Amino acid sequence: MTLIGAPDEWIDLIDTLVPDILDLVISTWESMPPLASDAREDPTTETLCRCLRQNQITCCLPFHILPQMVELDPAVGEDQGRMDIVFLLLVPREDIYFCLECKRLNVVGDHGIRPYTSEYVTHGILRFIRGQYAAQVRQGGMLGYVLDGNIAQAIQNVSRVIRNRFEELGMESPGEMLPSSVRPDDSRLKETHHSRQHLSGTFQMHHIFAAGS
Repeated sequence: MTLIGAPDEWIDLIDTLVPDILDLVISTWESMPPLASDAREDPTTETLCRCLRQNQITCCLPFHILPQMVELDPAVGEDQGRMDIVFLLLVPREDIYFCLECKRLNVVGDHGIRPYTSEYVTHGILRFIRGQYAAQVRQGGMLGYVLDGNIAQAIQNVSRVIRNRFEELGMESPGEMLPSSVRPDDSRLKETHHSRQHLSGTFQMHHIFAAGS
């Protein structure tokens, strides 16, 4: 595999690695112990990142796995974004990477279950669309920690918010979440397509819904 070339070739390369990245995330998550129903986001993400690095599959893939990486060159007018987990391609460009942003969903508390779907969209998806994350690449990922284990309900909740905000998210009406083009038979994965003002072409967002218990 040649890792030296033009930026467009590097972007093409990171695109070809997305199925490997998604498989790595899913296999690693399945090896982790169950989460508490009120688990915190940052410690969970730190544990996942350590486990990703330890996964034997990782040594065969041409990227570094970095937590809390800062996007130094976001889209014009956007603040620097601190990203949860970044798969940084081994090329001489720090803006060629796959970002996985992690958010809690269906958090169990004293007063019932809080869906946290607005946070998933506002502090997750929108940061990709505005170019705060993944400004120069064509794909990114969201990982939802479904803490009550009800993935179907979490997907339904997120889908409703996305449909209500599809224009803001750069999506065509009606703003539907689609089956994953990478793992179409896996109901835990979905996909959305977006346009972004700062870059032409379609941005492909991969959504992984992972049961916490």
